[in-house]
Amino acid sequence: MPESNGNGRVSKYTIMHEDTPVLLFDRKGDAVTVYEPKYLPFALRNLDPIRPVDAFEWIATRLENVQRPYMNMVYIARKVGRDRDKMIKDSSGISFTDNFWLKTSDMDHTWSELSSLRDKSRELSLYALTGKTDNPAELLSGHTSLFTTKGFFTKAIIGENLVKLREEAELEYPAYLFGEQIGISVAKCELDGDFVNIELFTNEKISLVHAAELKRYFDTDEEIYNEFVRIGRKDIAAQIERLYIFNYLIGNPDMHDENTGVLYDAKTFEFISLAPCYDHNIAFNIEFMGVSNATKGRSSLLPLDDWSKRFIKNHDDIVERLQSVDYSEIRKYVPAERFAESQARIKELLE
Repeated sequence: MPESNGNGRVSKYTIMHEDTPVLLFDRKGDAVTVYEPKYLPFALRNLDPIRPVDAFEWIATRLENVQRPYMNMVYIARKVGRDRDKMIKDSSGISFTDNFWLKTSDMDHTWSELSSLRDKSRELSLYALTGKTDNPAELLSGHTSLFTTKGFFTKAIIGENLVKLREEAELEYPAYLFGEQIGISVAKCELDGDFVNIELFTNEKISLVHAAELKRYFDTDEEIYNEFVRIGRKDIAAQIERLYIFNYLIGNPDMHDENTGVLYDAKTFEFISLAPCYDHNIAFNIEFMGVSNATKGRSSLLPLDDWSKRFIKNHDDIVERLQSVDYSEIRKYVPAERFAESQARIKELLE
């Protein structure tokens, strides 16, 4: 049995990176022991000391109970309810975005075992998408990243894709088609019957850290653009400029800091590039006023209109490509009024 604090709660968690123990959080003793600083998550890397509350916040944030449709049914099917300890025991806090996981004293998993069984239950993934199953027993097989996958809209991992419901996420597809034509790095997307398949851009060698966590790493409330300018990563700063321009043109009010991030080397933790643009469920928004949410759940806003007008002069290739976009396929999926608004933004930006 796992070590308990006397209330049936797990008292010690180890943050693992692949097979390396990185940090021990003793909730009962209110203490933190760092084993391997070079593998610390970004949110904890620049803290000295790392307080118990810091470690607990990272664990709690990793397994947020997001109110996505059908997730209550998933909790019941996996026999975890809304108990964080049970979710950790069941999933080991495994994610499709990075190579971290959580271990308690009675676990004997290896990274290879966990990663090989992650999201292998197609039945569970379809259950998370539709709330329906013909094989309830299969819902308990393998390990799932559903407990660490963030966001409001229905989603699950199937094979090498993040899968969403077409009725909720069809606009991902025209956003991808548009971005591809103007030279923006966008997560590859295709329509598949009732679903939208978005190709994963992470793997065992390349991980993703969200902008929200990078803000803790850089100890700032400012946008990460400023920090990459400060540390001399002009390549990533330029990619962020393109991110702003793209999200402005497609009228995306949901470019908050959980919907952007940076790819890094999973072995060295060196920054590689900005992640491809992703999460465009509510793009081409009819009420888009040129701004986006900056932080999920808060009222702060990003002035995408102002930034796009400022940065477009640095990206002549976008200007050139915008003048020859083929909209024939895009118009099939974007309502006429929304398409017209997007065209008006393009025209204004080119003037």
